[in-house]
Amino acid sequence: MAIEWPTEVCPAQMSWGMVYNNRDFSSTLNNSQQIVGYPGSYWKCSISLPLLTRDRDRIVTAFMGRLQGRFGTFKLPAFTRRRTDNIGSPVVLGGLAMASHITLGAVPVNRKVFSQGDYITIDGVMHEVVEDVVSNAQGVAVLPLNRRLRAALISGIPVEYRNPYSIMRLSEDSYTLSVRPVVAELTIECREAF
Repeated sequence: MAIEWPTEVCPAQMSWGMVYNNRDFSSTLNNSQQIVGYPGSYWKCSISLPLLTRDRDRIVTAFMGRLQGRFGTFKLPAFTRRRTDNIGSPVVLGGLAMASHITLGAVPVNRKVFSQGDYITIDGVMHEVVEDVVSNAQGVAVLPLNRRLRAALISGIPVEYRNPYSIMRLSEDSYTLSVRPVVAELTIECREAF
């Protein structure tokens, strides 16, 4: 089970990115290419923590100890993509494996419910909405996503849109805390866990 990110520690800087699962085939005759996309894309992130006081460096090292390297997983909040508005309690109506869109229900009718760049989390998996989305008269919205679904989604799963997060694991089994007389520093490399 993924552990929570320590609420007392907010990163000083984060570098988010996506690693896509594409394969290319190049012709030896004319160098033309064909690209095939597969599900299995994943988030990657580099987290630079601010200067940590002794109390906070204890929180961070204990957190790292609970992870035990790449073995453990944690919920990494998308700190800059939180929302404060209320569009109700959307649920998944449909999402097929290999698709790069999902259908949601239980959203306000005939209104813009998502903006491009919004993050959502469904069943522990974070996605980015890549276009503005307006719901129809039945309170249904189709969201185009930044990547293909690895598996079909079960109808009725709730959607977290206010505080999206990704379940991550460390990229390496070791970490190094730079310690000075009063403060400490740490940078964490991680990738999505699935």
